[in-house]
Amino acid sequence: MTAAPNRDILELARPELRSLIPYTPGRYEPGSVRLNANESPYRAPGDATARGLNRYPPPRPQALQERLAEQYGVATKELLVTRGSSEAIDVLIRAFCAARRDAVIVCPPTFDMYRLYAGIQGADLVQVPLLRNDDPSMDFSLDTAGVIDALNDRTKLIFICSPNNPTGISMDPEDVNSICRAARGRALVVIDEAYMEFSSGPDFEALRQRHAVVRLRTLSKFVSLAGVRCGALIAAPRLIEFLANVLPPYTFPTPSIEMVLKALSSDSLGVSGERITVLRRERARLANALGAVPEITRVWPSEGNFLLVETRDANRFTESARRSGILVRMFANHTGLKNCVRITVGRPDQNDLLLAAVAAGGSDAASEVKNHA
Repeated sequence: MTAAPNRDILELARPELRSLIPYTPGRYEPGSVRLNANESPYRAPGDATARGLNRYPPPRPQALQERLAEQYGVATKELLVTRGSSEAIDVLIRAFCAARRDAVIVCPPTFDMYRLYAGIQGADLVQVPLLRNDDPSMDFSLDTAGVIDALNDRTKLIFICSPNNPTGISMDPEDVNSICRAARGRALVVIDEAYMEFSSGPDFEALRQRHAVVRLRTLSKFVSLAGVRCGALIAAPRLIEFLANVLPPYTFPTPSIEMVLKALSSDSLGVSGERITVLRRERARLANALGAVPEITRVWPSEGNFLLVETRDANRFTESARRSGILVRMFANHTGLKNCVRITVGRPDQNDLLLAAVAAGGSDAASEVKNHA
């Protein structure tokens, strides 16, 4: 199938959803007596929110949408607020993929929610593994030719995570651009930028301006709000309007709206920026120190808030950390990640505790091997 540069991106969406009439919620006007939404007229005890929890939240959190658009340097009409980037992944797959008909391309090892939501929707999952290389700085790069070859009439979405989870590697912009060119008019490229604030490189906004792609962002890591679940889907206005019709109203709760707006104030962003600087510095320190641990055979460079390391024995390494009260992530079911462990960068004292734990565990293991020799 040849590319169709002028094709309307919505032609790729499920045809039965393009004519879907969205739900029309009851109007909300400050100062009015609201008897049009079957709400309680009484506030709950302890409710200190400005809007009142007895009232439904806005169908779409307009104030938050405007503030996030400002944060990411895009127009308000180019952004959709979602419950974390996970909901953005879900709504994209639901909107573009019909069960047992359409397909999604992913590049493992990568964020596993792409696979899960594709499976829930009944979409086929086409996996084009990342390329391996002896040079850590080039390892886990995109198989650009493989992704392009995998494109066919059934392909609707291509997910690219950069910086990638769990490898920490940022994808080469030229590789991403090549995939976007090949997919134009054929499939929608989705670039997941969940860890962009920890990266030294630019985001993919310039690429979005050239191609019909989608960018995903999240506040879970950047402003420490994983428990609030706030994300943003950035795309062309027509696509945002369409996806807003697919996404149910009232999905973003009132306390979350108010909390996120506070977190995006200038003072709060200043604190978050300082913490990002600390975490980047700790990431480098932790990588250097882990590289000297005998149990660790490889530390990959990372542009996320985590490190991927290869160990001699992932179970033993994980158990050494657990005995000191530290949990790290193994990937036993992921092809290509045997004996690999992902370690989130913590506070300096937490990182010190981890290093002490794995150093002690490595010494114990070395002694055990010697005693049995």
